Amino acid sequence: MKKIIYKQNGFVFVVSKAPWNTDSIDGVAKKDVPSDVEYSIIDESLVPNDRTFRDAWEYSKDRITINSDKAKAIWKDKWREARKPLLASLDIEFMKAVESADTEKQAEIASKKQALRDVTQTEIVGNTPEEIKAVWPSVLN
Repeated sequence: MKKIIYKQNGFVFVVSKAPWNTDSIDGVAKKDVPSDVEYSIIDESLVPNDRTFRDAWEYSKDRITINSDKAKAIWKDKWREARKPLLASLDIEFMKAVESADTEKQAEIASKKQALRDVTQTEIVGNTPEEIKAVWPSVLN
């Protein structure tokens, strides 16, 4: 099956022909793609299946590529989401340690919290979506 791809306002759009539509894919493109925008018709197999890095997609003539720097930033945002509840839980533990004047426990928790804060400094070496997704700091488990 063919797909129409184009870029507008910084976003990559993928248009499919509805199964009931009797227009050709070119007819769909002429009707659905803004007239001042360049587009391509590509095979569906060239559209990434994994939408994790959808906001890192880039349109280049007849293909969709993934901007690895943007993908890495998106993945680190996932890390930030994962660490929020961990930090919140440690905040509660820390307050209990303060209330009981347990300075050893406070130091231990402070160290764990700092490790969570530092997690986004972890380097992601890979450039493909699979390589990027393979990096998940153990402190977030």
